[in-house]
Amino acid sequence: MPISGSYYFWGEKARNVLSKAAVYELYDENYRLMFVGECSNLKERFAEYLETHFSKEPCKVATKYYKREFTSNTKERKKEILEEYKKKYGKLPKCNIVGGEFVIGAEREVGVEKAFYFYEDLDQPLHQVAVSLKDFLEKVKEVSVTSIDFHQNRGDFAKWIRDAFGAVPLADAVETVKETGEGLRRQLIEIVGHPEAAVLASCPQCRTQTRPKKIWSMAGRPSRTGERLKLTIGYYRCSKCGKPFRKVIAKEKVKR
Repeated sequence: MPISGSYYFWGEKARNVLSKAAVYELYDENYRLMFVGECSNLKERFAEYLETHFSKEPCKVATKYYKREFTSNTKERKKEILEEYKKKYGKLPKCNIVGGEFVIGAEREVGVEKAFYFYEDLDQPLHQVAVSLKDFLEKVKEVSVTSIDFHQNRGDFAKWIRDAFGAVPLADAVETVKETGEGLRRQLIEIVGHPEAAVLASCPQCRTQTRPKKIWSMAGRPSRTGERLKLTIGYYRCSKCGKPFRKVIAKEKVKR
């Protein structure tokens, strides 16, 4: 069930919400649901939105109304709302798509065989393991810069993100970082912490960074093993020169 109750106007009064764990829904001026989120402290989350004017998540700039529901089981409640929405409309709210949850799956976990194992050098494991992008982000904040430099120089981070999650644009963004030490750590935290930026694409005509107008998925014919290659594709129209183009955002092997 979606969040019941009244719509609240988005604005400075949103700062007055309680400092409690909650799920929340953001709506545009036509009361269309744009985003379903969850957090451990709604007051802090809304304060961040209001102070930054959604600069880190521009998809949400059109927010005019919101709903909220206080609950200790935020992740399950959010999952329930999104599953019901997708069942009804055949897709997720647009900012949950562009925000990376559909394309990248920040909380999606992989098995131990695909997990990322941190090392400081060959034969020097740190016994730190990441099984999701969210988990990876937390580990990057903790491990030594020696470990971060070691893996980045080998291209391990980008390869894991690409192979384990099919998040091609995010992997490409990570791969292009040339800094080392704490500068590298900060860049990785920024990129992986805000994966919505990874769906940006350069216009092939004027090189302007452009966000997708539409995102969809399609799968090819099954192989002999029954696997199909599923592509997530973005349709873009350059905001500067108007040129339309497409780009593969993610690749994933799926069972038929």
